[in-house]
Amino acid sequence: MAGFLYLRSAAAEAEWKQSSDEYLRKLVQQVNDNPNLLWKAKYNRFGVKNQSWGFDYTPNATAVQEVLDQLLAFFDSDAMKRHIQELVDFPDSSLPTHFDARLKWPHCPSIARIPNQGGCGSCYAVAAAGVASDRACIKSNGTYKASLSEEDILGCCAVCGNCYGGDPLKALVYWVNEGIVTGGRDGCRPYSFDLSCGVPCSPATFPGAEKNRICVRRCQDIYYQNKYDDDKHYASMAYSMYPRTMTVASDGSVRAQVPTIIGHLNKTSSTPMNIVQIRNILKKEIALFGPMTMAFPVSEEFLHYASGIFQPYPLEDLDKRIVYWHVVRLIGWGQAEDGSHYWTAINSFGEHWGDSGGNTPSVEQAIQREVTDDSSLTSLSNSCENRITNAMHDEHS
Repeated sequence: MAGFLYLRSAAAEAEWKQSSDEYLRKLVQQVNDNPNLLWKAKYNRFGVKNQSWGFDYTPNATAVQEVLDQLLAFFDSDAMKRHIQELVDFPDSSLPTHFDARLKWPHCPSIARIPNQGGCGSCYAVAAAGVASDRACIKSNGTYKASLSEEDILGCCAVCGNCYGGDPLKALVYWVNEGIVTGGRDGCRPYSFDLSCGVPCSPATFPGAEKNRICVRRCQDIYYQNKYDDDKHYASMAYSMYPRTMTVASDGSVRAQVPTIIGHLNKTSSTPMNIVQIRNILKKEIALFGPMTMAFPVSEEFLHYASGIFQPYPLEDLDKRIVYWHVVRLIGWGQAEDGSHYWTAINSFGEHWGDSGGNTPSVEQAIQREVTDDSSLTSLSNSCENRITNAMHDEHS
């Protein structure tokens, strides 16, 4: 009887896989057959359909009032007032049509680095560590070139998240409070999760990674430059650009508004900011201070992205195709031949995914949707809000 059940299960699994492959190949063909789209897809055998993964986790486990209180304090600081004034004083007319942080700061190799999160839903930690590395290098005029450790965030920041997802803003607050040690292959805390499970790895691999996720407050044996505590690098403040809320109750029943730069500018303006004005503030932030994180919903077709300016297609039933929420690192922007604007992003699926690991999501896709939960892996609605967060590096770190 047990053997019979096993065979039925295997047959059902094979039937599901065949059906999924046929569906996804058709989706790829739909994209490539549309002459009006500005991107191309290529079938990726590691792509998956939206489904219930059955994870045993608490979506709002990262809820904490103290983080919100600290963000409010950061926003009331003189440093933030100077930061906002610098954005306001930068003339819109000085913004170039195309911008690439890799070209402006070529002495900072971390900006061009394409990470691979492997079999853990750690995009929030990977993107936050990337932003921290980029901004530390930029602030130091290229004298600090180390890659900061996503492993340190993932293992030791209790309120940031886990292998089922998390919040990059909380990871950047952790950078301020606790500091982050060096990462990379030869740093204090290298990334330890399996990279061989796919490009990208399926969420089905995340539970196994979560079981092995631990906090280790010591450097790997080959790293002898510093002890763990001496290897920490700190920021002076963390902040959000685009209006969003944050869960402050573990059951998800209480959400609070996070102070944001665009929210502040909207309140102090005689008229609400339009999408062009919002876009320009985000561009100024990148051009003046460096890359920042962005969260967006990954639809099934995105996993088959090959090149071009991505936008979800088809728009019908988009929410039914959302596989998970994902966080990437924005490093620039541009303008397509038809005049449409786009962001240039560094993904965390490794160098063999997409256009050498990067992608260019359309600007409207990037800033018009909203996040409904603090987890990267959550169902979403059409009334969600995007998370664009970053941190300012301390001059004395």
